[in-house]
Amino acid sequence: MTEQPQTPSAAADGPQFRTAIEEVQVGPLSVRLRTIANMDEAIDYYAETAPDDALLIPYYTRVWESARALAEAMAARPELWPGRRVIELGCGLGLPSLVAARLGADVTATDFHPHNGPFLLANARENGVTHIRYERMDWRRPHLTGLYDVVLGSDLIYESEMVTPFVACVSLYCAPGGLLLFADPGRKHLQRACTALEKAGFSSSLEPRGEIYVFTFTRGRG
Repeated sequence: MTEQPQTPSAAADGPQFRTAIEEVQVGPLSVRLRTIANMDEAIDYYAETAPDDALLIPYYTRVWESARALAEAMAARPELWPGRRVIELGCGLGLPSLVAARLGADVTATDFHPHNGPFLLANARENGVTHIRYERMDWRRPHLTGLYDVVLGSDLIYESEMVTPFVACVSLYCAPGGLLLFADPGRKHLQRACTALEKAGFSSSLEPRGEIYVFTFTRGRG
């Protein structure tokens, strides 16, 4: 992994953070991710500009282990992606979305944070990915329409009240016979989410990767 300080690339109405390039190896793929060079700088910015809004903590600025494990599981199944319609919920830097796009999928990456988009689009450019869309969306209040062959998510249910909207969102977007690929570090709400997905008509298989649980949920066709 190498890091190289870069000039920030952000929306005109967003914060201008110093950035760096982090190189992540995902199976046979080398992925370049633009991150914030100094996380304390970002935390200080949001503490000053939105001290009462914990949802604006810049989680989107780092590569999470769950996203890395999910991307590795995806890269191990290259035959799955060509031509598939894919949506990622809470994409952040977009590592799984970028892997899916590079393996031939038609990808829509989504996140609710108002300053996430420029980082996702910068990462797409860094990796020569031109066929990826970004939509600002809170998956707890989804507004996009359409069905997808694969829904992606990593470390999304870190609070109890997220389980029910997560299952509802996946059920909204996953086509009959489609897949949810979901990675989680074993948070205490994980079992409740798995049970709720099974009640919603999904069957599951588990592939542990290190300390991360990577699930493949398949939606029934009935």
